[in-house]
Amino acid sequence: MLKRIFLMVLSMMLCGTACPALGEGLPQPKDLPAIDGLPELMQLQDGTPVTTPEDWSKRRQELLELYSFYMYGYMPDAAQETLSYTLEDEPVTGEKLLTITVTVGETSADFSVLVTLPEGEKPEGGFPYFIDYTPYHYQSWFTHQWVTEVSANCRYAASRGYAGINYDCSAVAQDNRNFSGAFYTLYPYKLLDQQSRNGTLLAWAWGVSKIIDVMEQGAGAELGIDPALSLVGGVSRYGKSVAVAGAYDERIKVVIPSCSGAGGIATYRTNNSGKTYDLTSLGGSSAWTNTSANEPLSNLQGGEGYWFCGRFAVIPSVEQIPVDQHMLAAMVASPDRHMIIVTGITSEGWNNTEGQCLAYAASQPVWDLLGCPEQNNMIIHLDGHAILQSDMQMILDYCDVHLFGKAPEDVKTDLSQMKGNLFLEKNREILYPEFAPYLEK
Repeated sequence: MLKRIFLMVLSMMLCGTACPALGEGLPQPKDLPAIDGLPELMQLQDGTPVTTPEDWSKRRQELLELYSFYMYGYMPDAAQETLSYTLEDEPVTGEKLLTITVTVGETSADFSVLVTLPEGEKPEGGFPYFIDYTPYHYQSWFTHQWVTEVSANCRYAASRGYAGINYDCSAVAQDNRNFSGAFYTLYPYKLLDQQSRNGTLLAWAWGVSKIIDVMEQGAGAELGIDPALSLVGGVSRYGKSVAVAGAYDERIKVVIPSCSGAGGIATYRTNNSGKTYDLTSLGGSSAWTNTSANEPLSNLQGGEGYWFCGRFAVIPSVEQIPVDQHMLAAMVASPDRHMIIVTGITSEGWNNTEGQCLAYAASQPVWDLLGCPEQNNMIIHLDGHAILQSDMQMILDYCDVHLFGKAPEDVKTDLSQMKGNLFLEKNREILYPEFAPYLEK
């Protein structure tokens, strides 16, 4: 009897007072079947084809459960959170410091973002806003003092009439195995409780959702920002988190993952190491060879394993991952939303640029089904592990057209160059076989 009571108490300590059956019916990682080729996007788990928007809504929920259970973790229930915020002038930059406090039960945690507002009158409804993952303010977690710097892309956004928000995601979750920061203060990582072992990519994505929450709850009105018009961008590991945020939070208007590679937008089941491409359309070599390895699963499960949930680390092989990243990209699809994948190529040997393009192309059937085919986009620049200013110009030109009705001929950039042209127009003869269904279009 005493042993039974001890086990019950231990279970409550590990799982909380209630243990919802997350992932009920899903096999454990070691029991996952191998999948040959890309997993089927347009088919429900019971084998029913996805042919209507209603079918896709069901499929999207299936995919969200798979990604939550096997890869990134579960987004906390926002209904259990109480949010507040403060706004003050930041004395060094002259910008606005927005501090967000989240309370769960008796525990509170906060983080700050720096808001750069455009000059001039705000449009009716408020400014659109660009949330830029800018984790170079690392020491702010230790001092709780803002390190005063505005990113170049936020400054450029403000010059174009878009508010810029520097998002110091290291204050939400440190980029290491310590599992500390605002997110983990509220939702501690418990080694023996799989349901609590949420990865850092998800934690950072949660922070984006909290920014949108407070914009909706009054900060937007105070700042002259339209809460519904959010653009979210980040590079490398932060690009991975942007992709996660876009999949989990359907309020994000424009999702901009950059150079995100494996665990982000690049497909796990392809590898472009050693392949040679003609880059003359980008002003590069006619025969550039990727001499770099692509980031392997072992890297993501090992030194970078804290980015992901606990179950991801024990999936035995790439072939046994029950999803691939065309599915993550497809989860952004909506008539009310836009995807703009950004990456370089000569700087991105590790990040499998062709695999990112495959995810972009293989997600297109969902956009087609929902009647918004032109809202799925991919920009490829020659070199630079970054969202370059030339990319930002194209992104904001695109948004001026698609969000605000500006005529395409009245913007400076050629928006037709946002369709993965390096691969889907050029280099077609050497692409992965999985591209074949998408090349006919």
